[in-house]
Amino acid sequence: MKFIYLMLPILVSLSGCNQSDSDNNIEVYISTGELQCQDNGLSISLTKSYLQEAGIEVKAESCGNLILVDFPSVCGGGTGKLHVFTIHENHSQTAENIGFTIPDSTVGGGDYAKVECSD
Repeated sequence: MKFIYLMLPILVSLSGCNQSDSDNNIEVYISTGELQCQDNGLSISLTKSYLQEAGIEVKAESCGNLILVDFPSVCGGGTGKLHVFTIHENHSQTAENIGFTIPDSTVGGGDYAKVECSD
């Protein structure tokens, strides 16, 4: 019986160590490269492969649009379309080194809005 009383505090303290890994995840994004009047953007599977080839596990993916930048309506101009990926924060520097952007957490709501992917 004394053994149970000794083990109970240990089990309770260990249960606090099993926090969700999602607390350590961040979102990164990369431009699709699409230009106005052209259907030339990179596919989400291609931009996802950039992360995977760098040894980064992609936990979630979505599409988005930059919201703090205006894009004048002109053929050949940028669109602000993005691919957004959730990765572990330990891989943030590697993701930046291969061309991904980490959103500015000081900006309320981030600097992009997620949208449904069309590709």
